[in-house]
Amino acid sequence: MLLHTYLAQQCAANGIRRGQIPALLQLANMNKTLRRYDALLAGGLHDQDLLDRIRRCEPLAGEHFDEVVESTRAHVERARREQLLAMELKRKRDFTPHLWVIHENKIPSPIFPVAMFGIDTFKRVEIPEQLIGIEHMGHRLVDMASWLIENLRDPRYLTSLFGRPTQILYRDTYEHSYVFDVATRCWVDELHEPPARVTATLTLKNSRVIVPSTKE
Repeated sequence: MLLHTYLAQQCAANGIRRGQIPALLQLANMNKTLRRYDALLAGGLHDQDLLDRIRRCEPLAGEHFDEVVESTRAHVERARREQLLAMELKRKRDFTPHLWVIHENKIPSPIFPVAMFGIDTFKRVEIPEQLIGIEHMGHRLVDMASWLIENLRDPRYLTSLFGRPTQILYRDTYEHSYVFDVATRCWVDELHEPPARVTATLTLKNSRVIVPSTKE
């Protein structure tokens, strides 16, 4: 049984109305408490203070509160993993070759634009068709290096919310990249896994804007 079902049953069994919950939990702000309560029922089990208050409230907690919380926690984690797997499978299906910029900082400053517009806006660079059209990979890498060096002369390419670029990945397949080093202006390595992505979380009043941390 999940937490939202269990607490609904406890309220029905004990004649507890929604408006009575804040007082039972010894919280004065009714609207804020009910928002926290709803978030908890939706799976937001990070609110330890609210969990502790419910645990101390016998009519709400009943006999099985802790085991229901753990069952719900396991359910939420399974759902999270399934969502991440579905996202990764979709990215694999939709993948097209591109450049991915690695910067000196993992956390952007300010974070607001990344949370609002998405990480790709600041990390992903589309590859010109004339470069993709070169069939021989060695020749393609030579021409792509020349193109990168030319563009890196422009100061606009050397500034970002993440700081200065340190490497540029040519992602020719989902799980493989060639690594271009910005300092030495040459290809230096290969990677055999997708690059790590960051999470940008913006907390607003009553809401959160999140760019999930995944791999592409």
